[in-house]
Amino acid sequence: MNFLSRHSEPPAPSITPLLDVVFILLIFFAVSTSFLYIGGINVNLPKAETTEETDAPAVEVALTKEGEIFINSRKVTLDALAESLRAAFEADSKTVLVIQADKQSLHGLLVEIIDTGRLVGFERFAIATEK
Repeated sequence: MNFLSRHSEPPAPSITPLLDVVFILLIFFAVSTSFLYIGGINVNLPKAETTEETDAPAVEVALTKEGEIFINSRKVTLDALAESLRAAFEADSKTVLVIQADKQSLHGLLVEIIDTGRLVGFERFAIATEK
């Protein structure tokens, strides 16, 4: 018997199923991701001509003009301030306490924050400003 040989190209794999799987995975991860809104703290820092930047580890305490206190973007009350600062100080005793006080915040509350930091053990303080 004489069979004719056909010169055909080898079959190429179809990428359509691969694209379908990738698309389904993309949809799955997009839907299952929890979207979190992290609002910024509205602090209008005072301006200063003589500012310095520091690379030391820091705990940031923000004080808004309404008198709200935030430690590392987490809202705390004045009563819970000492406990939160103590935990941060015990983690690293060389940490700098950086205070971001709004220029219209109450001076008395700022003094209470600094005093609480000293009572906890902080020795290094910094006041955040804009240049």
